[in-house]
Amino acid sequence: MSEAGRAVRQALVLGALAILIAAAVHFPLIKRFARGEFQETFFQAAEYPGVRMITLEEAEDLWRTGMTAVLDARAEELFAQGHVPGAQNVPALAAGRAGYALPAYLSKTPRGMTLLVYCEGGDCQSSLALARRLHDAGFRDIRVFSEGWEAWTRAGLPEERSEKREEGEKGDGQK
Repeated sequence: MSEAGRAVRQALVLGALAILIAAAVHFPLIKRFARGEFQETFFQAAEYPGVRMITLEEAEDLWRTGMTAVLDARAEELFAQGHVPGAQNVPALAAGRAGYALPAYLSKTPRGMTLLVYCEGGDCQSSLALARRLHDAGFRDIRVFSEGWEAWTRAGLPEERSEKREEGEKGDGQK
């Protein structure tokens, strides 16, 4: 076999090995994808023209204006442990249920207002699921901060924690 042929064969073997190792390392993610867990969070830009992905810097700028409704798509327990100051908790799992009505404060929010949506970050898909739901409810300026709470805290940006509520007590989650 020629030198060039051997090099090509070695490159193909290395490529196949890299694919196998990557599949092994990401097997749990591949299983989740195969089960269809991410199907609800994928969307075509043409279907959701008002939904944009933004960076940490853009999220901070929007938050600092005070003219943006900030929505935390995480579970209530995570929200209570810490969230972007002024954020409202709209857990994406609840918002995705059939027959779910958006919270009253959102029904009074102008449909053209900018909404900043975030979740935990990393492989969290809750912010995308909530963004779809909000778009379907008529909101047209939705910014998804995909790096989420994880990046916000890592950057040392301001945090707010909710007071512990008694069982059955209702509140908006703010201090």
